[in-house]
Amino acid sequence: MTQPLKVVVVGNGMVGYKFCEKLLTKMGGGLFSITVIGEEPRPAYDRVHLSAYFSGTSVEELMMAPASWYADNGIQLLTGECVVKLDSTAHFIQTHTGLKIEYDKLILATGSSAFVPPVPGVEKEGVFVYRTIEDLDAIISYSKGATRAAVIGGGLLGLEAAKATLDLGLETHVIEFAPRLMPRQLDAAGAGMLKRKMEALGIQIHLNKNTTQFDGVFSVNGLSFTDGSALEVDMVVISAGIRPRDELAKQAGLAVGPRGGIVVNDELQTSDTDIYAIGECALHKNMIYGLVAPGYEMAEVVANNLANPSLKSFRAFDMSTKLKLIGVDVASFGDPFCEQAAHDTIIVEDKLKGIYKRL
Repeated sequence: MTQPLKVVVVGNGMVGYKFCEKLLTKMGGGLFSITVIGEEPRPAYDRVHLSAYFSGTSVEELMMAPASWYADNGIQLLTGECVVKLDSTAHFIQTHTGLKIEYDKLILATGSSAFVPPVPGVEKEGVFVYRTIEDLDAIISYSKGATRAAVIGGGLLGLEAAKATLDLGLETHVIEFAPRLMPRQLDAAGAGMLKRKMEALGIQIHLNKNTTQFDGVFSVNGLSFTDGSALEVDMVVISAGIRPRDELAKQAGLAVGPRGGIVVNDELQTSDTDIYAIGECALHKNMIYGLVAPGYEMAEVVANNLANPSLKSFRAFDMSTKLKLIGVDVASFGDPFCEQAAHDTIIVEDKLKGIYKRL
């Protein structure tokens, strides 16, 4: 009898869960044994709607699936285990507790970590990142003794974090280095309208601001900027982008990009053909995809290619974004700036109703 292929998934986030779900729909009986290892203390949960946690949504409601789902589908789920070693020659991984697991095919779905700018004072008490349930618990706890919060970053994640601090009853300020909000998705006019809507909701927006220091002795009590101005706050949430979690790949000698990310081909294979990378840790054609939809497509591609002889490829994915920020609908589809092609632009703008559309 043929032994089942040992598939090990490192990373128990949304993309790791989606890979398991896709593989289960494609696999025949006994084809695979699946092990999922995650360093967080719980099964995968919905990071996209993480801000709902501040308004009363429970951890259980955010779960992609309960632990029983993994057991019912024959998947070994190991939580609270951080993989610290990858031996691609001997085909095994090892966790911080010394647990050693062999694999035939390894899926790296290690995701990303919050980018923390190297600004003096960033280590002070009262400075947080916005990534995990534990981060949110810490923010909620600290906010009870705070009144004014600054969010570093005016992109998608930063505005979500601003909504969270507003929900906590704090005076909220958004600090953005660029001259407009959501600079990767919106043009100046669209971003200007979004800024006015945010300000109408009570969020104060500070553009063209480069933070030089987190002020305070032990805990943060303000921010200083390169233009000489300062802002008094007693809490800071950093949401200034992501960094791919590629440290395991580097340790194992897999190819990584000069600015980070595990290099993959169109089949999502790394420089070792038995190891795949999917989601925010993967670098495909010099692109890191920080949205969940491309990560799900990557999971589908790898699951298909392990289960079927007919190969499926991952193609460049459009970075469409649609979100509702505190009652404000924002959507961006395709290439928002169209800088590489001659084009005409059609604009519909109604400042009275707060509508801006550009095609």
